[in-house]
Amino acid sequence: MAPVVAFGVGLWLAGSVFSGWLPRGEAERWAVAAAFATVAAGAAGAPLAWWAGRETGGGGQVVQRATATEASRTTQIGGSRGGTASAPSVDVEQQAESSGTARITQIGGDQHTGGR
Repeated sequence: MAPVVAFGVGLWLAGSVFSGWLPRGEAERWAVAAAFATVAAGAAGAPLAWWAGRETGGGGQVVQRATATEASRTTQIGGSRGGTASAPSVDVEQQAESSGTARITQIGGDQHTGGR
C-alpha cells in the first residue's frame, strides 16, 4: 500500500509543486511526472520488500523425496537433531512412494536430546 501512496503523492508533487521545472508539452509533462512518481514508489517499496523477504528464525527448509520398490528400504531424516532446545527450527517436507514389500521410514521436525 505504501508504494501506491508514494506513487500518488509523487505524481501530485511533480504535477503541482514542481510544475515550473517540467516541460511545457502535455505528454512530456506526464512522462516526467510519472517517472518521478515511479522513483518515489520504488524508494518507498524497497525497504518494505527487504523487510518482507528477510529470513525469520534462522532456520531453513528441508525437502526430501524417495521412491522405494521391490524389497528396498528407505530412511528419511530431516530437521534439527540434537543440541539444545534453542536450536533453530527447520521446515521439513518429506514425500515418499513405495511398492511391493518396500519400507520407508520418515523422521522429521525438531528432535532435541537432553536439556529441557
